[in-house]
Amino acid sequence: MAVEHETISSPYEVVLGRDSGRLVEVTIRAVGDAELTLSTLNSAFRTVAEPLRRQEFEQRRQQRREQTGALAALSTAWEESGGEISDRYLARLAVAYEEVSALPGRAITDTLADAIGRPAATVKGHVQRARKAGFLTPTGMGRGGGEATGKARELLHSG
Repeated sequence: MAVEHETISSPYEVVLGRDSGRLVEVTIRAVGDAELTLSTLNSAFRTVAEPLRRQEFEQRRQQRREQTGALAALSTAWEESGGEISDRYLARLAVAYEEVSALPGRAITDTLADAIGRPAATVKGHVQRARKAGFLTPTGMGRGGGEATGKARELLHSG
């Protein structure tokens, strides 16, 4: 692990250790004759925490944008199919399923159901059909998850 260090100085010194861009180490030291007090530790913590908080906020916002795009495409595919279970709809469902499942704390089927305005039980059946049709990878017994297959992506990119 090659850790790169970045130093932030004030009445204290904060050294950030990063490995491949990931924060893996934080060191806080008093500068000169100063002493680390609760107040300086809180200030040092804010110095480190605020940029991390903004970074995580931006990552979540980007994930929501991506999710919104996949769910909007799913909703459009459902409307265009006239409520019929078309291959195009199943392929869009597989892509949306994959993207929503990558987000933490999401109820996948409920999120997909909200996107098309159908009950979760109905969408669960659609997900099973997408798996059987080869648009969504199989899953282990009793487990969720899955990825859109090449078949799904090819169909969507073909027009």
